[in-house]
Amino acid sequence: MFRNGIAVLALVAGFMQVASAESPAGMKLYVLNSGSLQLGKGILQNFGPMEPKIRVPVGMFLIQHPKGNVLFDTGNNDKLITDRSYWGKHAEALDPMMTPEVSIEGQLGKVGLKPDDIKYVVVSHMHLDHGGNVGKFPHSTVVIQNDEIGFAFFPDEPFAGSFIPGDVNALRSGLGVTTPGAMPLLRLDGDHDLFGDGSVVVKRSVGHTKGSQMLVVRLPKTGTIILTGDAAYFRENVLNSIPPNLVLAYDPAGIMRGYEWIRYMMATENANFFTAHDPDAFKTMKKAPDFYE
Repeated sequence: MFRNGIAVLALVAGFMQVASAESPAGMKLYVLNSGSLQLGKGILQNFGPMEPKIRVPVGMFLIQHPKGNVLFDTGNNDKLITDRSYWGKHAEALDPMMTPEVSIEGQLGKVGLKPDDIKYVVVSHMHLDHGGNVGKFPHSTVVIQNDEIGFAFFPDEPFAGSFIPGDVNALRSGLGVTTPGAMPLLRLDGDHDLFGDGSVVVKRSVGHTKGSQMLVVRLPKTGTIILTGDAAYFRENVLNSIPPNLVLAYDPAGIMRGYEWIRYMMATENANFFTAHDPDAFKTMKKAPDFYE
């Protein structure tokens, strides 16, 4: 009993230390755009309407930190700008809308950066609209959960459909190379503080996929913002505990635990959260070159 009490106190003390960490001056968060998809809301929200279809954004996020730039998610593969057949039947089903302006180069260029300027690429998961452009960052370190690597290459049934083989294969080195990764990989089995100062923290959140993760960004002026990836599609899902469509949920209970964790962060750190696909919420966000600090 005494040992358990000490362990709990240690965990609380550790969390409070991170939560109270002072974020470095000059940190910025940019909201980037990788085009949009068209689908019935019920594809993303359990028992939601399938008609009329709605157009949802595909958001990406860039964090500028004194120790390096971090990109959270890489959006739809830029090949779709000129070749929709890259997605096969998914292109017909989701009707991706992409222009050169929403390419990785176009979006990073809004803040004067190139892919080689990114230190870390944190992928929430490797689905087609989040991990599409990882191959464009051969000199960055891709931050990914070990479980997501295996799940993306060889998913459990019936979850294979949302992974594009060409996107996933970009992670793998070529023939005759002794290291498995085509680019540096930071392979995680849990949470991770990227810079050791509590300002950019990967939060493992198994639910949508086997290796999903969120990103906690603590800005000097704005405060804590949680980037959810697909741990939450719409703000109302989190605020009203609305499950996603279970067809896209590897662990439905895990998704609900993720909602609970986000609400806990809202209560304890006055955190806000940014989703990648909520059209109403996305409209209200500042877009690059504007930023949060």
